[in-house]
Amino acid sequence: MPSATPRVSRRDDARYREAEAAVWASHGMAPVERWVEVPGYGIRVRALEHGDGRPVILVHGNPTAGNVFVPLVAALPGVRAIVVDRPGCGLSEPLDYSGMTPEDLRAAITGYLGAVIDALVGGPVDLLGNSAGGGTVVVAAAQLPEKVRSVVIEGVPAIRGMQLPRLLRLSSLTPVARIVAGHKVNEADLRRSFRAMGHGGLLDAGGPPAEELEWRIALSRYTDTYWHELSLIQRTATWRGLRPEWVAGKADLEGLRMPSLWIVGDRDPFASPARVRAWARHATRASVHVMEGSGHQPWLDDPDRHARIIHRWWAEQAVA
Repeated sequence: MPSATPRVSRRDDARYREAEAAVWASHGMAPVERWVEVPGYGIRVRALEHGDGRPVILVHGNPTAGNVFVPLVAALPGVRAIVVDRPGCGLSEPLDYSGMTPEDLRAAITGYLGAVIDALVGGPVDLLGNSAGGGTVVVAAAQLPEKVRSVVIEGVPAIRGMQLPRLLRLSSLTPVARIVAGHKVNEADLRRSFRAMGHGGLLDAGGPPAEELEWRIALSRYTDTYWHELSLIQRTATWRGLRPEWVAGKADLEGLRMPSLWIVGDRDPFASPARVRAWARHATRASVHVMEGSGHQPWLDDPDRHARIIHRWWAEQAVA
């Protein structure tokens, strides 16, 4: 199993930051970098912050980093967006998953997101997560109800019953994981991945932008994100799929006492809209919105529409 520290690090922070900044700049934005110490874990988590207004913490999936949300942030006026790199992703420092139990992982999730909330906001926030980040915000919100005002889940979250694609399942095997971690992603790889994630329409329309592709390539080539994320997959999955005890389940969903909005694409390969609706029914105040023709990172297909849906839903909660 890959350890928390790869044998040969790929870190080239300057080149990664250049690619990262280019995505923000393409939307006319320049975020502020924040670093948060996580008590009890000896690591620092990095976030990029942009805008003023309603504080929203955005948590990405696997294997990617916070920059995946830039198109959505650009479309969300009146929001103080705090875009987190999960531990080991982007430039955040890694956790060592090798000796963890499922309970340890839940505690770590609560620890680092709680630290971000306390350090950067100091009061109730809205959480938004995708994929592994969706499962992360479910766990954190259930454990920290006094710190979380609402939850938005974009795309199918990592919840018991999520179906992992074949490559992710095979990546739980050490030989495959080492090959995947050592591969330098190229544009053709990314285009295949986008299509597999249900974003064929985005590709056919000429997207995603060149800056987005270059950043995703830089994530693979100039950070150790893939290595660390594969170590997490090997802990939480087998070649058959996710280990159910390691991901959010019914008890976590029932712990969502705050409002939650679930936005899922009908082409998301990780679960059907019907499955997502079944999960959401366990939460106290859940709403589900299905996006036709959209995939696993559904905001990429139409960021402006997603922003309108989220803003309208927030406004409805304010008067409820």
